Amino acid sequence: MNDYNNDDALCFMLINLVSKVFPDLTIKGGAEEPFYKAPRGNTNAIIYFRNNYPRSLLHELSHYCLAGKKRRQIDDFGYWYTECGRTIAEQKSFELVEARPQGLEKAMCKAIGLKFVPSLDDFSGKPPSKDFLYHLDVAYHEMLTNPPPLARKLLIALKSFSEN
Repeated sequence: MNDYNNDDALCFMLINLVSKVFPDLTIKGGAEEPFYKAPRGNTNAIIYFRNNYPRSLLHELSHYCLAGKKRRQIDDFGYWYTECGRTIAEQKSFELVEARPQGLEKAMCKAIGLKFVPSLDDFSGKPPSKDFLYHLDVAYHEMLTNPPPLARKLLIALKSFSEN
């Protein structure tokens, strides 16, 4: 899959795949910031991802797959977000909650042949901490060997899709 002409084409293909795997989830690109809108009444949940960026889509899908039923009923899964310029403690908290979703994101990237780079969501230029990289790697191996049900379902679809 990594030989597609552009990110728009890849995003289009991924959105089509996800709509088959998770028919109660709507995916919309072009957002300035990623956001998960929980389902209301008879409407689907909506994942908004950044621009036409496939990694943003995969990252938001990883949160969806790991959130659990209760969190999927809350906008943005009930997570908090602190803008760049975080304190050291805030950055450590961010890394704690991001290691597992990024481990799944890495497994999804591998399934479709897309390069994965850890994201600290911090533009200070600081490298990822060893703890963060360790926990991300542990989560990645979990996703390859024993992923939760929704993650397993999506990983299987991505692998079979990339083989076609």
